[in-house]
Amino acid sequence: MALKKTKVLFIKYHEAADQQPLSQKAAEKLGIFPSLALAGLAAWVRQHGYEVKIIDLHVRNMFPEDATQEVQDFAPDIIALTSKTLGWPAVIEIAQMARKATPNALVVVGGPHMSIYAPESLTWDCFDIAVVGDGEETFLEICERREQGCGVADMTDILGTVVRNGDEITRNAPRPLPRDINRYPMAAWDLIPVHDYHCMTLLKPFATMVTTRGCPWHCGYCSQVYSEKLRFRSVELVVDEMEYLEKNFGVREIVFFDETFTIGKKRMRAFADEVQRRGLTVKFNIRARVDTVDREVVRDLKRAGLRSIHMGVEAGTDRVLKIMNKQITREQTERAFRICREEGVDTRGYFMVGYYDATHDDVEDMIRFASGLGLDWASFSVATALPATDLYRIAQERGYVDGDFWKQYTIDGGGVIPQLETETFSAEQLRAYRTKAYMKFYLRPDLIRRKFSKSEGRDELLEMMGGATVLSEIIKAQVMKRIPKVGLGKWGTV
Repeated sequence: MALKKTKVLFIKYHEAADQQPLSQKAAEKLGIFPSLALAGLAAWVRQHGYEVKIIDLHVRNMFPEDATQEVQDFAPDIIALTSKTLGWPAVIEIAQMARKATPNALVVVGGPHMSIYAPESLTWDCFDIAVVGDGEETFLEICERREQGCGVADMTDILGTVVRNGDEITRNAPRPLPRDINRYPMAAWDLIPVHDYHCMTLLKPFATMVTTRGCPWHCGYCSQVYSEKLRFRSVELVVDEMEYLEKNFGVREIVFFDETFTIGKKRMRAFADEVQRRGLTVKFNIRARVDTVDREVVRDLKRAGLRSIHMGVEAGTDRVLKIMNKQITREQTERAFRICREEGVDTRGYFMVGYYDATHDDVEDMIRFASGLGLDWASFSVATALPATDLYRIAQERGYVDGDFWKQYTIDGGGVIPQLETETFSAEQLRAYRTKAYMKFYLRPDLIRRKFSKSEGRDELLEMMGGATVLSEIIKAQVMKRIPKVGLGKWGTV
C-alpha cells in the first residue's frame, strides 16, 4: 500500500496524578508506562496507509518546547493527543507547543476526559477536534477527511466528535460502539522505546496490554464512564501479541490493564492453554475483582505465567463497601487474597482513605485489614471526587467541592485539586491517615522478613530498594508536617 500524503504525529507528555507527598523523582520510581491509546491508534491509521510517528516526551524526560524542532521536521498534518482529567493541564502545554510549531496542522485530542468535558476542553484555541468515546473509527475518518483536503470547517459533522471552528463549537452525535475489537491491530510497539519504560515492581523490559473494553460495575468513585458494554479481544490475538513482544523485544513481563481481567472462567482456561501451547515464558500481572477470583482461575493463570494480581479492596468494613457500591464483601476479599497467597502469586491491594460517611473507626479498620491480608504490596490513596462519579455528585450536593470544580478546572487549565474534606475529616487528617497506613503496612517485621526471604536476584533487591526510597519520602514529608490526632502506635504520633 502506497503511503498517503497525510502525516500523523502522536505525542505523549507526563500523566499528572496525585502523588503527594512524593517528589517527581520518587513518583517516577513507581513507573513510566507507554500510552496504549496512542500506540494503538498509530497502528490502526498506519494500517490504512498513513505515515505515523510517536514522540513520548515523558520517557525521554523532555518538556514540550524541547520537541519543537522534531515536530517541525516531521511536518505533521494531524497531531493527536490523549488526556485523563488530572493530566489535562499537561495536554494543554503540548497542544500549545504543537499549534505554535505547526500552525496548519489539525490538533486532535481524545481520552477519558473528552467523554465528560469535551466542549469545555475546546474553549482552548490550541485544539481543533475532540474525539469522544472509542477513537479508532472516528480518528480514521478525521484522517480521511484531511487526506481529501478538508479543513476544520469541513469536519463539523463527524460522529463522535466535538469540533471548534473559529468561535463556534459543534457537538455531534456519538458514534456507535464497535462490537468487534478484534479488527484493530496490536499497538505499534516498533514506534516506541520499549526498553526505556520502567516500574520498580516489574521485570524489565515490560509491555502493557488491554484485552477487554468496558466495565459493567458502577463503583461510586470510578470515572470509567463511556463504555459499560463489555467487549473482548480473542484469546488468539491476545497471545499473538504476547508472543510478538517476547520474541521481538525480549519482554519479560506484561501488565494487563483491563479493569477486570478475570472475567469468564472458560476464557481464563483457554488463555492459559494457548500460552502454554506456544511455550511462552513471559510473565504477566493482572487487575481483578475479588469476586471473580477463585482457586481454579488462579491455578490456570499461574501455570501460564501469572506473577502478580492487583485487586481493589478500598475499605475494611462492609458498611463502607456498600456506600462505595463496590459490590464485594470483606469475606470475599479475605478469601481471594488467601487463595493467591496459598498458590504462590504475589498480591497488591488498593485502599482508599476518607470516603464520605466513613468514620475514624472505619479508617482504622481499613489500616488493620490491609496489614492482616498477607499482601506483598499495598497502595493507599486519599479519596478524590473524580468527574462523572457518584462520589463527585455527593460531594457537590454536600458542598465538599465548589460547584462543578472539574468543569472549571478544564476551562481554567488546572487548579488546586481539592481533597475530600468532610464533616469528619480535614485534608490534613486524611494525609496523615494515608501516611499511617503506609507506615503500618510496610514497616511490619513479618513483611520485611517475607520480602527478603523471597528475594532471589537483582530485580527483587532493586524493587525493594525503590520501595524503600518512596516510603522514606512519605514518612519524611508527613513527620515534617507534625500533623496531630492520628496515632501511629509504637511509631509515635505525627
